[in-house]
This record gives sequence, C-alpha cells and structure tokens, in this order.
Amino acid sequence: MCANTQRLLAGTRRANGTTVAVHHYKELIAWQLAEQFKIEVFGLVRGSQRASDDRPYVEQLTRAASSVTHNIAEGFLRFAPGDFRRFLDYSLGSLGEAEGRLEDGIQLGYFDAESCEKAFHLAKRCLVATVRLKRSQRSSGR
Repeated sequence: MCANTQRLLAGTRRANGTTVAVHHYKELIAWQLAEQFKIEVFGLVRGSQRASDDRPYVEQLTRAASSVTHNIAEGFLRFAPGDFRRFLDYSLGSLGEAEGRLEDGIQLGYFDAESCEKAFHLAKRCLVATVRLKRSQRSSGR
C-alpha cells in the first residue's frame, strides 16, 4: 500500500475489518460529535450572564471544549499512527476537563442541570466514538 493511501486510511476501520477511506478529519464521527459538544457549550456560556461575568471560568471551559476538536484534527493531520493515538488521548482529557467545568458551572449556579443535559449527552457520545477510533488505530496496526 502506498504512503498516500495509508494517510487516507487514518482512523477508518469498520467492525468487519474492511477499511473506509477518510479524506478529512471532519469526516470522523468523533470530530463531528466533539464539534457539536463545543457548539452546545458555547451556547450555554452565551446564555448565562453569570457565567459570562466569570471570565477565568469561561476561558477555561471554552478552551477545554475547543481542545477536543483541535486535538483530533491535529493528530489526524500528523499522519503518524502513534501521534494520532496520543492526540486522541489529549482529546479525551480535554473532554473530561470540559465536562468537569460544566459540572462546576452547575454547582456555581451558572447553569441548571437540565440545560446541560444535551452537552453531557454529546460528551458521552464523543467519548465512546473517540475511544472506538483510538482502538481502531491499534487493530489496524497504525
């Protein structure tokens, strides 16, 4: 298999073992879910004046939420299997940080738990997709 073909196959094994070409990181389900999570978090922040008034909190939350997509993209674009797996780990860490900061926001009274349900649901889906993507890299020898 040529090097260009190998690059296109990063993160793309199906359960039955066949390979699916992904040409851009935005095609990865993990990235798509991370993007939806980020957008939801940004909406929560915009909708809460109390959160917006706490600039350090907002910066930490939005940086963590943004890092999930950024790390998936950066790892994918390195075209190196070990690097991709490592950046998926960074992405998972950022996802956990963002979830924790959302929980802090609930405890601080910035958000009510109900308004955060969609973000937590997206975070869970993103976690599962990212872990599966990482596992697919191991099984594909990447």
